[in-house]
Amino acid sequence: MTEVLDENSGNNQRPSFLTVLCILTFIGSGLGILGGLMGLVGSSALGMFSPQGTMIVQIIGLAAAGLCLYGAIQMWGLKKQGFMLYVVGAMISILGSIIAAVTFKSTMSSISSSFENLDGYNEAGAEAANSLLSAGLWMGVVIGIVINLAFVLMYNANKKHLVN
Repeated sequence: MTEVLDENSGNNQRPSFLTVLCILTFIGSGLGILGGLMGLVGSSALGMFSPQGTMIVQIIGLAAAGLCLYGAIQMWGLKKQGFMLYVVGAMISILGSIIAAVTFKSTMSSISSSFENLDGYNEAGAEAANSLLSAGLWMGVVIGIVINLAFVLMYNANKKHLVN
């Protein structure tokens, strides 16, 4: 039993909590990169239906996920610079989600205007749907901010185990 405790007390040993955080970040950032790439392909394939800002938001999301992933890889190797890369990626992610939510209204109005000439179009129904989608989008932004800040705080708690 003493041997196990002595092994875990070494300076080069990555703590279990940091390992779990890194694995969760690998999964989340990997899905973020995959979703960002699919979003880019989708917005370029449906160029006439997607507004101009959609591609920029996708690129911001890709950059944020890439920075978070690279930062987690660095922290997996116990490098302190990974923490700063992760923080920058998390802040870019928060900024990108706020930009997406702010531009949502203009995005939906441009999409709705293309449907106005269709039979059965109901302006009141479209406005209600837009309001509901906007509320859901802002709720997603708030949840994203909370998750990003929680991970930054948890990584910060493990910063003492990171070396240059």
